Amino acid sequence: MKLFVVLSLCIIECLSVDYLQVSVDNHGAYNLSINGQIWLRSSHTAIYVDDRWYSSDVNTLKFENLSYAQGTDIYLGAWNETQLNYDLFHNGTHRKIIGSIRQWISISAITFHLNTGELPMESTVPLEMYRVRTVFPGFLMEQFDENDNRGYFTFHGRKDEK
Repeated sequence: MKLFVVLSLCIIECLSVDYLQVSVDNHGAYNLSINGQIWLRSSHTAIYVDDRWYSSDVNTLKFENLSYAQGTDIYLGAWNETQLNYDLFHNGTHRKIIGSIRQWISISAITFHLNTGELPMESTVPLEMYRVRTVFPGFLMEQFDENDNRGYFTFHGRKDEK
């Protein structure tokens, strides 16, 4: 988490961003805008449990509603948070999954958090090292027009050769 915060702060400062904003609609879709222009639009949220993907795009991870929180971090200051509340029906039990989008007030930065609660994320068939178990945040990789030169990077583990 700290790595993401540092990277997001570095990227934002390097871009000389005046205003970074996140907007969330009542269906759980979110957009990141920089200086009033949309840069990223959300994709689906998903979680891998017991050898199966549960996903918001096929309603196996059902979006329920939004909630809000506020707080203060001793290092980064005050924040406002939008919480996307999902219902995961798993092994006969409803479980609450919360995807949080935190916008910092004193700095131009946004962080993302995913709370799976007490849900053990186990499987009988282990995923390969380079596979993920959760998708949040998820963004569409799209080009808005022919002059759109935005790029992206991802983290990837190193697969040891045998």
